[in-house]
Amino acid sequence: MAWPLMQEHSHLGASIDDGRVISYLGETPLDEARKGVCLYDLSGCLYSFVSGEDAHSYIESLCAGTKLPVASCGFSAVLTGDGALVSVPLAVRGGEHEYMLLDVSDKGETLKAWMGFVQGIERQGSRPFEGVAVEDATDLLVPLMLLGERVEELIGDYTGDQALPSRGQVASIAFDRVPCVLAHLDAFDGACYIVFAPPSFSVRLFRSFLSFTYVHPQGMLSAQQLLDTLPWGGALRESDRIEVPHDDLASWSILRPDADYIGARGILGTR
Repeated sequence: MAWPLMQEHSHLGASIDDGRVISYLGETPLDEARKGVCLYDLSGCLYSFVSGEDAHSYIESLCAGTKLPVASCGFSAVLTGDGALVSVPLAVRGGEHEYMLLDVSDKGETLKAWMGFVQGIERQGSRPFEGVAVEDATDLLVPLMLLGERVEELIGDYTGDQALPSRGQVASIAFDRVPCVLAHLDAFDGACYIVFAPPSFSVRLFRSFLSFTYVHPQGMLSAQQLLDTLPWGGALRESDRIEVPHDDLASWSILRPDADYIGARGILGTR
């Protein structure tokens, strides 16, 4: 599938595999790039829009992390029924019945399959999540991740006096007067934001970001380096069944105390 920015990446000499930018020709090393701003197009990763009257119960069953209030975001463990770790996606709650799930790890396809299975679960002859819609979100908003020492300087050039969301929060912010959704992630050292931009605006915004000499486009190999700095990064590199003790997941703030999620009974057995 051709994502909105595919041609832009080609012009930059990107190596692309399965719709994801792996790296760019002459890509700036991550440590150096973070002194300015790293720019990632997360299109091609697992990126789903979940909606419907029962979206909140679906997400709160699927995701074992903190239950998100509206206009917030956070990473969450997703477990199988017996407590194995499927992945740790970013969940973004934009509205009462609207969520986005984003997974930049290599577990995206596994997570997608598990989401479909959970959506089709039957209980006592009924399907509790039958009214939930799960769709690819790339045609809705393009996810551009920004992090680095100068990231808020960069964003401020587009947003002026608008108040940016605090860590773990989400807000509607206009970039050059175009409404976008801005999520402030709370897992990385230093500021990290994802701009969810309308596809029709994404090319202009991407090119504009790159007009700043301190902005460095980065691919998924660089993103994997970032993931490796997170407590669960190493676990997601495992190719087989991933088993992580309950107390580790809880200490990483991706598992809530309430045992009301799929896999709770299995993971509690590892305490």
